[in-house]
Amino acid sequence: MFGSHATSTPEPTDVESAAPGSSKTRLAVIGVVLAMVVACGWFVVSLLGDDGSAAAACTPADMTTVTMTVAPAMADLVDEAVDAMGESAQCIELEVTTATVAEVSAAQEEVDEGDENVLPDLWVPDSPAWQTVLGDAGLTGKAIVPALATTPVGLASGSTIRVPRTWLEALSSPRLVKNDPLENGASALAMVAPFSEAAEGVGDITTAQRSIVPVAQRFGAKVAAGRLRPVTIDTIPGGSKRLIPVTERDFLIAKRGNEALTWLEPATGVAVLDFPLVQPDAGAGGIGVGSGSLDVAGRTGERLAKWFTTEEGLAAIAGDQLRAPDGGPLPDDESVTTSKQLPSAEANQVRATMDSWFNLTVPSSILVVFEASDAMNDSVGGSTRLDIGIGGALTALGALPDHARIGLWAFSTNQGGPGQDWRELAPLRRLDAPIGKGETQVDLLRQQVDVVPGLAGGGTGLYDTVLAAYRLAAREYNPAYSNSVSVLTGGVNDDPGSMTLAQLLSELETLHDPERPVRIIPVGIGAGADMSALGQIADATGGQAFEADSPESMITVLASGLLSR
Repeated sequence: MFGSHATSTPEPTDVESAAPGSSKTRLAVIGVVLAMVVACGWFVVSLLGDDGSAAAACTPADMTTVTMTVAPAMADLVDEAVDAMGESAQCIELEVTTATVAEVSAAQEEVDEGDENVLPDLWVPDSPAWQTVLGDAGLTGKAIVPALATTPVGLASGSTIRVPRTWLEALSSPRLVKNDPLENGASALAMVAPFSEAAEGVGDITTAQRSIVPVAQRFGAKVAAGRLRPVTIDTIPGGSKRLIPVTERDFLIAKRGNEALTWLEPATGVAVLDFPLVQPDAGAGGIGVGSGSLDVAGRTGERLAKWFTTEEGLAAIAGDQLRAPDGGPLPDDESVTTSKQLPSAEANQVRATMDSWFNLTVPSSILVVFEASDAMNDSVGGSTRLDIGIGGALTALGALPDHARIGLWAFSTNQGGPGQDWRELAPLRRLDAPIGKGETQVDLLRQQVDVVPGLAGGGTGLYDTVLAAYRLAAREYNPAYSNSVSVLTGGVNDDPGSMTLAQLLSELETLHDPERPVRIIPVGIGAGADMSALGQIADATGGQAFEADSPESMITVLASGLLSR
């Protein structure tokens, strides 16, 4: 299922993964006795007491298998824990494989719709992105132990450079190496750290949320262009001024072969990467047959976790350059210098940040459909509807990466001539696509957005325009992009010759193809927008409708539209 490890595991590098599909699996029979008694339809599970007393020898029919996947950095430690438990082993077979969160996610993505999940019964992940992996699989999970071990996360460079004052500043630095947070827990913590800073009074939540957008989009642009070259601490040469998020453990290991490496810590402190023991979908499915003492996988995890709190376990954790759950320094002055540890970000912020990253790294293909009716000249909070929409559109253009595909229409009754309510101002193509005379698509879009006020007139020919725009976006669907139609409107459909809302919804439901999804994201500007109709239009294509009543709210709405994929 995943990469695996035997009892001897090489020291992992910053991102080390065993080969997927490897046939070697660590099998261990651990110190838990399982006795299945059938009575009145109930299964009763009996667990070995803590005294370690042996039970009668188990037959194959008695054996219960618990699957466990562990991060490469934790593989040796889990091996030792399993060996210690195996001294009084009976009746539970623990299959341990090694995989990064990225490998677990990739294996799960290969599961066909309707098939069972391939997630393990127990999991020790190496990135907080594990929450997103479970969520994408439609599962929940509980941390049996919040951290079997921990390691501080700082920044490393190949030379002495100015240290960013905050993690938020580091995220915006062109020197920062952006790696996939599924592959690299330190990179995930670098994105989450601004939320911890906000909890300490440095920065704010809104700024932290916005900081993810350009970082993720630049990463996605490199992926789309085939220019992504994963960088680890082992590949940074001496003298390099690049910044790479790194765990203390990986820094200490890499430092042995590269004395030029420098550890850097923002003034706000280091982040802390935990290695939790997680039980996916706790209490449902798998071999979990209940809760508490009846939960076989859970009790197995609890027994394994106890070893990490013993004197033997704590010594082994330190010997592997990891810290105990309390985050205390390594013995014998082996630790890097850390002045302060940031508190953990809230779980919902971590999950939202990881979800945002994975949404935003997929490039956007958006056909923007802009209402240019008389109603758009009405005032809303001191600005016209047109001003609010245009301001938001220009801000979005400045934030989108070059590889985004953006097209622009304007609409009102007879805008495109008698009987046609829409007019194409710019075709759907990449922002960096050349259009002649040294200009690109983004230049054309800026020019055409400025043209929209001069086109204003007529009524709100909404329904016919939405259908025409959806048909075009569906024809030009690109599987490498997140495809959508963004409708900016301030009124109610008032074209006497148009189809009805019911007819539009029927057409959209017929055209919508889950295998080639195109979503409609309507934005109602001001109180006059028909939010009921816009909501139904969005629902028909798996989209979401939003309201905006100011330039500031328009910017927030456009960002939310990107994140609601």
